[in-house]
Amino acid sequence: MKKILYYLSACLLLLGMATSCEDNENWRIIEEAQPGTYIVGTATIFSGEASTSALKPVSLDQDEKTKNDVIGIYTWLKADGEFNISIATEAGQEPVRYGKGETVEEKEDVITISKLDASAAAFKVAKDGLYYVIVNTSLNQVSVLPVSWGVIGAATAGGWDKETPFNEPLFNETSTSVEWTMSTTLSAGEYKFRYSGNWGYEIPYDATSKVKLFTDVTGTKEGTENVLTEGYTDLQTGGSNLVTNIGGEYSIYMKYDIRAGNFSARYVLTGDPVIPPTYPEQLFLVGDAFNGWEPATDAKEFVPVNGTPSSFWKIAYLKEGGFKMTVKLGWGDDFGIAEENTDAIGEYTKGNNNINVKTPGYYLIYINLEEDVISVTEANVYLFGDANGGAWEYKEENKFKAEGTSLVSPVFAQGGNLRMAIKHPLLSDWWKAEFNVYDGAIEFRGNGGDQASVPVDAGMKVSLDFNEGTGKIE
Repeated sequence: MKKILYYLSACLLLLGMATSCEDNENWRIIEEAQPGTYIVGTATIFSGEASTSALKPVSLDQDEKTKNDVIGIYTWLKADGEFNISIATEAGQEPVRYGKGETVEEKEDVITISKLDASAAAFKVAKDGLYYVIVNTSLNQVSVLPVSWGVIGAATAGGWDKETPFNEPLFNETSTSVEWTMSTTLSAGEYKFRYSGNWGYEIPYDATSKVKLFTDVTGTKEGTENVLTEGYTDLQTGGSNLVTNIGGEYSIYMKYDIRAGNFSARYVLTGDPVIPPTYPEQLFLVGDAFNGWEPATDAKEFVPVNGTPSSFWKIAYLKEGGFKMTVKLGWGDDFGIAEENTDAIGEYTKGNNNINVKTPGYYLIYINLEEDVISVTEANVYLFGDANGGAWEYKEENKFKAEGTSLVSPVFAQGGNLRMAIKHPLLSDWWKAEFNVYDGAIEFRGNGGDQASVPVDAGMKVSLDFNEGTGKIE
């Protein structure tokens, strides 16, 4: 297809002679729509097929990265207009404009998945807003997700369980951008920008499988450098969590440039800063109930609770004897409990006494330095997800049992991906203390993101030796 656009020059000086202006006839620009998939229509800012209206490969969650047949675009859509998905297969040929066909799936305010149908009426949305429009060109399906951003994470009021929403977005048609604002209290910690009320959304990929879309954006840097400033900072999908190093009242601003396809954000501290307490970056277990009393050779490290600088945990097989905690592989700033105890299990206050163990066995040691609590319980480990039949909650039938110096899982109820975590009254979310087995070694999530998938089959089980740091799936 050739699109003919007429342009009127206000004034043209050519070869020293002034040329008079004539309505819409001086310039003619001919542009061919290139092969691709586009969004066009009166509901959008795009009246025709152009590079800025083209759908591009979507970043997918975890190991999937991108697939060339799953493409998408974030764009503002108006309720009083309509839009089509336009597919050009060859340059110079008329694109086919598709409308909304048969509904595949629909969840109000979350997603609508429809078949593409060249004979159907154009798409419409119920209200003005930013939407994520994704096309699966293999299945000929289009998914439309409303995008209502919020902030979520350890630094926010709702923690990792619930977003704190932005105010209603403002669409600037002149700059073709969308802006969100909020005033909120942040504590020092990690957070993300998220919509849809969940971590990603799965859509059909082919007849038998699905792919997961990101529904969050984060910063582009790592660690403590991944912070917003008073100037706009670019955001990306699939990056490391953003962090605030100082708590307080903040005004947060988020922006999306539709033509550039770019999210960015900034924040301004509007109240007095709240300086967070500092905690040790590492803790170690030492004592003759474990390996011995020499930190340099006998101590083993605790695992940080994800996104919780004050808390650590460790599972260990303990013998009769005593133990303490150190903050380094040496003495100094070591601690135990304030109380006197005769056997390990109990909840104690941080102090200078050893914790005594009378009954050998596996124990879970959980430490919250914000509250100065040291808790010792039995080693509660559970299967999660596919291997336990698809449940994402603690169920007693999915609890590990001690067999000698190992903890052994129940037989896997079904095939899929193996996930495991501890259970403790002071732990708010199971995934903050999960781990898995890779090449025979136990690896802990700690403060990292989702761990790589570990596929298993129904009927298998896993055996863990926490003192040796090893695991066996068979």
